[in-house]
Amino acid sequence: MNSRQPHTPTVPGSASGFTLMEILVAIFIFALLITTIFGSFRAVFSSADAVGGDVAVFASARTCLGRMATDLSGLYISDYPRYAKPEFNEPEDPYRFVGDVSDLAGSSFGLLQFASLAHLPINRDYRQGVGRIVYYVVQQPDESLVLRRADHLYPFPEFEPSEDDPILCDRLLALEFEYMDADGESSDRWDSESADTEYATPRSVAVRLTVGQPSRPTTFSTRIPLHVYRKAAE
Repeated sequence: MNSRQPHTPTVPGSASGFTLMEILVAIFIFALLITTIFGSFRAVFSSADAVGGDVAVFASARTCLGRMATDLSGLYISDYPRYAKPEFNEPEDPYRFVGDVSDLAGSSFGLLQFASLAHLPINRDYRQGVGRIVYYVVQQPDESLVLRRADHLYPFPEFEPSEDDPILCDRLLALEFEYMDADGESSDRWDSESADTEYATPRSVAVRLTVGQPSRPTTFSTRIPLHVYRKAAE
């Protein structure tokens, strides 16, 4: 009796292990998965950074508009009969209200000066009183724009931009003020020492503030009523 086992033919490719082609395909699939996963993480982190930046912008703008509302709510003016219309070569009213527009970095920005009881003591000067407040925009060395707030007690020195003035808002893109008179007419300029405004002060101030990145601008606006005002001259 023949005890030899029948011969089983060898099928090509049935040996244990992987072929070179299979290894290359596995590496390709693995690389594709890793790229997709890291791409998803990058998108998530980028979105989180953007959201975090937006939150900071919102907080900064809210603080800025809140400070402006407080300052303007404490508006201090000279009123009749103490106030007299300016005559030739007479000194200007120290408590005048002036809204103007300045050109900077190819754009126009609001500039506002007024007297207020909302003076903030800084540099360990804790005196109280009427302060002259000036909102003005300056360009930083990195070409970004910031809004500064100057605040000096009476007697008021001549205004000069200073790096000592606190930054009220950074990453500024646009700043507009609009002044409304007793008849509801609006203007982007105002001077309480001018015949054009009949030597009156405005009844409200609208603020339009745009901040953030040029690719992601965010605009905030508010209107602040002025509880103290001087009527037009008769």
